[in-house]
Amino acid sequence: LFPVKQVSESLPASEEILESVVVVEEEEGSEIQEEEKEEEIATISGNIKAGDTIYESLIKEGISAAEILSLEEKVKSVVDFSYLPVGSEYSLKYNPEGKVTEFIYKPNPIDIYCIDVSTSDLEDLKVTKEEVLTEVVRLEGKIEYSLYESMLECADSPQLALQLAEIFAWQIDFLTECREGDTFNILVEKQYRGDFYRWGKILAARYEGEFLSEHTAILFEDPAGHIDYYTEEGKSLRKAFLRAPLNYKYISSYFSKNRLHPILRIWRPHLAIDYAAPTGTPVSTIGDGTVIYVGWENGYGNYIKIRHPNNYVSDYGHLSRFAKGLIKGQKVKQGEIIGYVGSTGLSTGPHLDFSISKNGKKADFLKLKLPAAFSVDPQYSAQFNETKNKLLSDLKNGRKLDLNIGIENQQSINLEGE
Repeated sequence: LFPVKQVSESLPASEEILESVVVVEEEEGSEIQEEEKEEEIATISGNIKAGDTIYESLIKEGISAAEILSLEEKVKSVVDFSYLPVGSEYSLKYNPEGKVTEFIYKPNPIDIYCIDVSTSDLEDLKVTKEEVLTEVVRLEGKIEYSLYESMLECADSPQLALQLAEIFAWQIDFLTECREGDTFNILVEKQYRGDFYRWGKILAARYEGEFLSEHTAILFEDPAGHIDYYTEEGKSLRKAFLRAPLNYKYISSYFSKNRLHPILRIWRPHLAIDYAAPTGTPVSTIGDGTVIYVGWENGYGNYIKIRHPNNYVSDYGHLSRFAKGLIKGQKVKQGEIIGYVGSTGLSTGPHLDFSISKNGKKADFLKLKLPAAFSVDPQYSAQFNETKNKLLSDLKNGRKLDLNIGIENQQSINLEGE
């Protein structure tokens, strides 16, 4: 997890080699002793879990209370031992006497602090923060089996598939609408800490397919600090309802070359939709609202009704169980898990029975025309258009970007995910 420091020692000068045999033997003996000491340096690594303290963790590893308190005093200007976030990682090196010589702290996926605590003089404390470099690259792919599989082939990263699916969650149901031959094109941050570290944010994306029209997303942060994905016209991609009640990130692992569509969307009479999915698949509310019914409903088995603004009501049936603590009258947020796919009631197999109504009448969910959540503030239109034109130009032509990200040699690459 943590970088290992490499230490190289220069060989003795030629004239020193000509010294007496006794001296050479003493020097060699001294070098051997030094090497043995180096080999005796031990390392402890761990991470902070809920309810843990670093003090208790280090005591269990055999570090003395006095040494832990001394370490805490030395690093307090950088690390507050009394409050380490859950999930933060640490590593330390200590010698045979139990003295800590180096403390490495990783509070989040980006930052790493390497603190040399071998000195007792706090003024000589050395703190090094590892630098993460970022470049912007262009990736293209073609769907052969699924977005998940194609992104693995294109960038060896399922995380990018999930990120793209979340960006277009209001426009595309990647579980059922993805087709062989569809294409995607993205600009994404690629981060390095020495070698490749991880993928960052998708800055722009375009998806085009047989079943779908072309969809484009532009990431824009206005001078007021509001950041979101927008269409080319400056309208937010966010809408009142998600495209589907099943979240791609919970199901993407079911995709494989042997199973293109693990989720089937089946139309039924009266504008209801069945989503055939594995038992236990999380079900999310399509939009903000209030739970108006949760319980058993005849042939629908375990059943939930949610009232949304503007007289919309969504229904979810045949659930195996409800989300823990869900009750009538509870407020829920868009995308919140409310239950799990099952086969309760009159059902021939695990699936979600989903429908939506407007003013008491069933509506065609996939044909609902909903306004965007908001648009780019008119006073920032010029900045948005500048960002949009720069990103779309590179998305189309693959030219290098100058986004002031501190990289001297930005590059643009084109990878086929076929």
